[in-house]
Amino acid sequence: MGEFILRVLLVYVVLMSATRIMGKREIGQLSSFDFVVAIVIAELATMPITNVQLPILQSLIPITIMTALQVVTSLLCLKSNSFRRLIYGKPNVLIAKGKMQLKEMRKARYNIDDLLTQLRQRDVFDVADVDFAVLETSGDLTVSLKAEKRPLTVDDLNIKTDKNNNGLALTLIDDGEINHKGLKDAGLDIHWLMKRLRRRGIHNPKKVFFASLSSDNSIYLMK
Repeated sequence: MGEFILRVLLVYVVLMSATRIMGKREIGQLSSFDFVVAIVIAELATMPITNVQLPILQSLIPITIMTALQVVTSLLCLKSNSFRRLIYGKPNVLIAKGKMQLKEMRKARYNIDDLLTQLRQRDVFDVADVDFAVLETSGDLTVSLKAEKRPLTVDDLNIKTDKNNNGLALTLIDDGEINHKGLKDAGLDIHWLMKRLRRRGIHNPKKVFFASLSSDNSIYLMK
């Protein structure tokens, strides 16, 4: 039983390390090649757990090699456009200037039902409203609507906005710990933070569960 638990812990650590090394992309952003590699690694990881007679190195060594190859492939894709197109392919323009590109759809093995389904998932229910639709290498469909069908923007309404306001809130305190990087990004220091906390009757940041600074310089705080 002890050996089995040790195997599970070792495989868990190796998988976690491999996942961190290979990057932080979400499942929806993975190409078919990345997805297949992930499945193979997962299958290799189950072998020493389901078969305790199998030497654990026969599973961990292939996982390590697959991870290394995936990292090397990613680095080569960063360096070479032609290599990246060879491994991941290139996006297919399925709709261009409002017209379906049947040749591109056949090349991507993408039928009209697939196209309509992905359009509906993006709240587009009429193909006639689409200016461009691009099938990305991850399988996602990027849709650009015709100008008259796009939602209104601030520019359309000629509303002036503060260009320095990027709408992002900076975390100041996370679970009782001061986020020094957040303060530095905001051009502030601990003295400023403690002064603002004392105004709310708080003298110890450890009593704060979460605090953030909004783009309008207001503080959201939760004890």
